[in-house]
Amino acid sequence: MDSRREERDFPPRHAGRRSGPAGAATVAGGSRARRNRVAIEDVYREGRLTMKGRVASGAVALMVCGILGWSADGLAQTRLVVKSARAGTSYYALAIGTSKALMTVPGVEASVEESLGSVANVKEARTRSNYLFTSTSDLIAQAMKKTKPFDESGYERIRALWAFPGVVMHWVVRQDSGIATIRDLEGKRFIPGGIGTSTERLTKLVLKVYGLEGKVDLPAVDLKEGVDAVTNRRAVGFTTGSPFPTPMVMELVATTSVRLLEIGEAEYKKLAEVDPTYSPTIIPADTYKGVSVDTRTVASPVLMYTTEDLSEDLAYKLTKAFWENRKLIAEAHATGKGLDMAGIRYGIAKVHPGAQRYYKEVGVEIPASMR
Repeated sequence: MDSRREERDFPPRHAGRRSGPAGAATVAGGSRARRNRVAIEDVYREGRLTMKGRVASGAVALMVCGILGWSADGLAQTRLVVKSARAGTSYYALAIGTSKALMTVPGVEASVEESLGSVANVKEARTRSNYLFTSTSDLIAQAMKKTKPFDESGYERIRALWAFPGVVMHWVVRQDSGIATIRDLEGKRFIPGGIGTSTERLTKLVLKVYGLEGKVDLPAVDLKEGVDAVTNRRAVGFTTGSPFPTPMVMELVATTSVRLLEIGEAEYKKLAEVDPTYSPTIIPADTYKGVSVDTRTVASPVLMYTTEDLSEDLAYKLTKAFWENRKLIAEAHATGKGLDMAGIRYGIAKVHPGAQRYYKEVGVEIPASMR
């Protein structure tokens, strides 16, 4: 742990772009389905069907197909849910691209659900099957330790599949607000990321490190209101966690001059003592209109997770499909170009055995603690 912490010292400001560490799988009831098919086939072979009987048997066959998720050509369908973030965010777009990649696996249907945030994503992993979701490493670490808000049982079933580009913290304020540092937020109205997100948690953690706990007005509003609130001066700024350039900040700088606040080196070291899952990173100058200097901030790894209910064979096929169809993810959002297999090592949960099999084939080493 100490060696990892030493590697996370802040890079020099001129370092430029450096990213931070950026239920059952098959349809259940197959044996019952086979029995039903055999029974129907036997009836047809014996020639005992009247027209009424054919209609009734056809209805039975359709019912069985519906229950088991068979397609019209008789191929069993596995229906997956992919859950990432709110609509309109880079992670939601990446989830759309991911679902397209996963559906290159024969018999797989993948639908994307809009998320209320990473906390909700992790909580749903306790009870859902055929469920893929994104989360930052800090929340998975909390869930594994059963610390609030994850003090229930069931999180030990979470398994990692692959890494996405990491969450990069953006502290955005109006340039004419007079706020130049995080300390200047005292007494101001500032939106701390989306409700129930890892960004909200990190915002409050950083404010605590700066000695500002309870000293900043943090309205409990959806981050979707962030751009309008800053544009209309109802708030001096907001935090958002996303790979850069993030659409929300791009939208804001199109009409409003902004400043990005940076996290000081001393404050980062204090933060790392509280939660070592965050790494220092830099948002390069000119990433956003009007921001002409590098901005020191922190990043958290983001991974796609599932649960141990997913079969090894399906997890292998999904992982293979994801990496072999990276073009589809990059087409969904430009940050998909930054996908890196090695990012899997920054996860907290164990890597799913099926994913491990794929990484072994392509020569990506998985840390012993994650096997």
